[in-house]
Amino acid sequence: MRIPRLVRWRAFAAPRYRPFQAIAIGQACTISYASDALFVPLLLRLGAPPEVVTVVGSIPIAGSVVQALAPQILRRLRGNLRRLTLALALFEIRGFVHAGIVAGYAAGVIPAPLAILLVSATVAIGQTAGALSGSNITLWTAVVLREEERRLVGPRMGATTMALSTLLLLPTGALLDAGLHAVGVWAYAALLTVGGITSLLTPWAVSRLPPPGRVLVRTGEATSAPLPEPFMKFATASAIASVGQGMVPYLSLYAIAVLHASAGFAVTLSAAASAGALIGSLAAGSFLLGGSASRLFRASLIARALAALICASAIPGNPLALPVLALGSALFSGAGNAGVLAANERLYRLAPPELRVRCQSYFVSRTSVAFAVGAGACALVLTLGAPVSWTAYTALFLGSGICRSAAAWRTEVTATWRSPVPPPAP
Repeated sequence: MRIPRLVRWRAFAAPRYRPFQAIAIGQACTISYASDALFVPLLLRLGAPPEVVTVVGSIPIAGSVVQALAPQILRRLRGNLRRLTLALALFEIRGFVHAGIVAGYAAGVIPAPLAILLVSATVAIGQTAGALSGSNITLWTAVVLREEERRLVGPRMGATTMALSTLLLLPTGALLDAGLHAVGVWAYAALLTVGGITSLLTPWAVSRLPPPGRVLVRTGEATSAPLPEPFMKFATASAIASVGQGMVPYLSLYAIAVLHASAGFAVTLSAAASAGALIGSLAAGSFLLGGSASRLFRASLIARALAALICASAIPGNPLALPVLALGSALFSGAGNAGVLAANERLYRLAPPELRVRCQSYFVSRTSVAFAVGAGACALVLTLGAPVSWTAYTALFLGSGICRSAAAWRTEVTATWRSPVPPPAP
């Protein structure tokens, strides 16, 4: 395994990559102040049942199935990837909408049931669009950058996002607990407003990305041509893993509803996840410069199965339940982020350049449907397990681990840990 080298970070710091750097910073702000870290404890505070929170949180990833329509949308837009991505990036500033809803509830203008509905709708629409925006930015990167630049920029964008979100989330938990004690739910409104303001950086930076030109998708008989068989096998293994991903309940939900932790600790769990994701990004980005993406993907699945076992041991009778849950959160995200980088790299190594839009659309849509299946099972188990029981969560953790193990077994890997694609020059 390669040790991360500063020379590559210095290369990423070049002025020509400023828009990519700014996107990473903007996405970190959205993760910290306008996404799951806040809306899960917020919905519980408003009185939403755990199964409802689970369903709401799963919609954005399941909704990514819309990515299957990307080829048709791009054809209708005459290959204008820039216009499509800019429109989606505007949804990253959804923190303003969340803040307005919470302020209305705090002022007594909006009743709790309506506030739950409005927050849920904002999550469903805003975060789905945000997920699609991130997918399009990844495609944009693959279109405008040379192969060696893409392998330089992608992992370092992810690492930058995770590093900054960790720094932002670590004090946010304490601030949220103190704010809730002092001013009640107005504390959420304040943090969400900060999220809206700082997230403005993302659409601004997207507008300054190098133009991708017209990203044209084949039409006619070419659209029905079979995709490469190795890619299809990889997509199948990834779909099995996505079922396991959907089965994992929010750890913050488990911490609050079962272990009776505070909202601030729920945010701290997100900080632990970001820290784990940072380590995963740095390690994976360095390894993928010359290492096997398929073998790293399999290793990440095994690590995520182990994380599921760790979380399953965080039962109410365990005096170390909260630290164990934080460890599981870090491992889940660290291995998950490494797995995402490995999956993206594997996808682009298996997909010929002329089929990348089709392959990415197929991959995202298939894994999104699989995630929705897992999330549906998760919501059903939590509903049948009501009143909230730790055994229901434990069953979900174990089920997720089984799915990840099955996906690891189905993943085809290269003969060695070295990549068949030569690494880029430093």
